Amino acid sequence: MQGQDYEEDRQNQHLIASTTGTVMRTNKLIQVIQPNSLYSPQTGDPIIGRIVSIASSKWNVSMSLNSTTLPASLPLTGINLPDGMQRMRTSADALSMREVLKEGDVISAEVRMVQGQGVGGGNIVLHARSVRCGKLENGCFVMVPSWLIARRKKHFVVLGNEGEEGFDGVRVEVLLGCNGGIWIQRAMMELEDMADSGSIILEKVQKIRTDHANRNTTLEERTVVAKVRNAIEALKIVHCRITPENILMVMKATAQVGCSVMDMLRPEIIVEITKCTRRQT
Repeated sequence: MQGQDYEEDRQNQHLIASTTGTVMRTNKLIQVIQPNSLYSPQTGDPIIGRIVSIASSKWNVSMSLNSTTLPASLPLTGINLPDGMQRMRTSADALSMREVLKEGDVISAEVRMVQGQGVGGGNIVLHARSVRCGKLENGCFVMVPSWLIARRKKHFVVLGNEGEEGFDGVRVEVLLGCNGGIWIQRAMMELEDMADSGSIILEKVQKIRTDHANRNTTLEERTVVAKVRNAIEALKIVHCRITPENILMVMKATAQVGCSVMDMLRPEIIVEITKCTRRQT
């Protein structure tokens, strides 16, 4: 079935897109996402955002570096309480919202619904009830254009497994938000094992997150997190899709070149370490 923004090559019986951009395939649907296009939220999208203010029984969340996207809010009913209990939210919970999340905190959440999307306004309603959602601490936050991140089955990946070069034995966790927000931290393997087994206990999740936030990162962990951050920045500069596969290739190329963390973003080094991503396109 033919869509919009295309030209028809009758001689070769081909359809040619009339716009440039990155190709996104969903089953038999093929879309071309234009560069610098605005983030279009969909239900279930994982996002990385920052708390900007607190309103009546909700947190207002910034999902981009500017105000081009729809405003987002995280209601009090959309989070797991610190005590891990499933109960009705009370006025006492509303008064202590700043003890749970305050202005400036980075969070991971999912899009629950989009209300009134269109010209003139709208609002994105978030929720953070899954294991991977909540306040993010002891890591590195990076913002890239949303069109550089494609929707995939798994947006929370662990890098630095056995056989992957450039990590020096350190495993890091990368959270790819569909809105362009990316969070990098050392891997919480206890949380990974709990999510894989399906036996999720909120009290244990809270304890694992608290231990992760309170434990200082070592020099080796900081170095690897900085390398992954610079690898993402290098992919961003050359306008390459940011995927776990491309990050691994850039990290491997960095190890082969032998450059330091500080030199990774030099123009000539960026060209060298991202060359591997251009060969496959």
